Amino acid sequence: MIELVQHDTPVPSRQQHTDGVWGTSACTPPGAQPRTTPLYCPPTPPERPELAAELNRRVIVWMTEMGLASEENVAGVHDHDPGRGITLCHPGGDDVERMTAATKMIIAETVVDDYYCETNSRRAADDQQIGPNLSMAQSAIDAPCLTGTHQAQWDKRRDDDPVLRAQHDAFNDLKRFSTPAQARRTTHDIAQLYLGYNAENGWRLINRLPPAWQYLANRQMNSFRPCLALTDMLDGYELPPELYAHPLVQDCTARASLIATLHNDLASCEREIRGPGLPFNLPAVIQAEEHIPLDEAFVKSCEIHNELIQEFEADTERTTSALPDPTVARYLTGLWAWIAGCRHWHFTTARHTA
Repeated sequence: MIELVQHDTPVPSRQQHTDGVWGTSACTPPGAQPRTTPLYCPPTPPERPELAAELNRRVIVWMTEMGLASEENVAGVHDHDPGRGITLCHPGGDDVERMTAATKMIIAETVVDDYYCETNSRRAADDQQIGPNLSMAQSAIDAPCLTGTHQAQWDKRRDDDPVLRAQHDAFNDLKRFSTPAQARRTTHDIAQLYLGYNAENGWRLINRLPPAWQYLANRQMNSFRPCLALTDMLDGYELPPELYAHPLVQDCTARASLIATLHNDLASCEREIRGPGLPFNLPAVIQAEEHIPLDEAFVKSCEIHNELIQEFEADTERTTSALPDPTVARYLTGLWAWIAGCRHWHFTTARHTA
């Protein structure tokens, strides 16, 4: 075990996992014996309900300012409980302003998904505008440099659209606490996220699921990576750009992002199966590819998650050995904490389990 400098939690190299967490398919056929398998996870982080409630309150005030505080959206915040998610994923965070900025950015990304991508009352299943809309969403945080007339037209379009306005405002707030390199990192990772959104929409339009390997490759982009990339900023330090860009650190970040995203797949599997349209999660993909029952595919998904956890632990061992810098160790510990908080939040929030 490697002890960190000026940090409380050890690097996640071969840590003992929490027990009592099981991956069980909620879609087991009536009368059948549920299939179960252990879901390896970091220990559950502490709850901070007062701070979580304050973050949620601030986000609702901000959504009102952005023109997004419909009754449905406010109810969605209470179901989503983003303040609780932030406090669980960043157990060492205590700067309310930084945590508010991170919560706004996460909500802004969620709004893009809800308004531009999800098939719901705002968007028809055959809508062909997802690609152009996602490009505009990216431009709201990665400002285009246009001629005067065209710049004015773009600025008006951004300010007239509450989704784009929220993207722009949230990112500007985040930049107050970020170095230029951290801010640039965020724009890059969100661009990857929107590329993943667009790919998912392509499969939905043809009503066909990809094979598991292709699904997981896309999930590497369509993931929580922009959230994990805020780990050092939110904790008030910077992992130097040359270390953040190191291939070993990038491998750890990518693996952690995929693991966290699979928590989404597992927790929301039953809800997506019950809902309209193509269910787009790893159990559904494995079921379609291997022609097996959904509960068996669910267990196989848990096993993939567990293999990724073990590989992440091996990644962190290699990285801390090759890069014995205390900021690297601190960052990797932040990723481990994010995995822990993400798993606990997903399996206990109404957005994914109701």
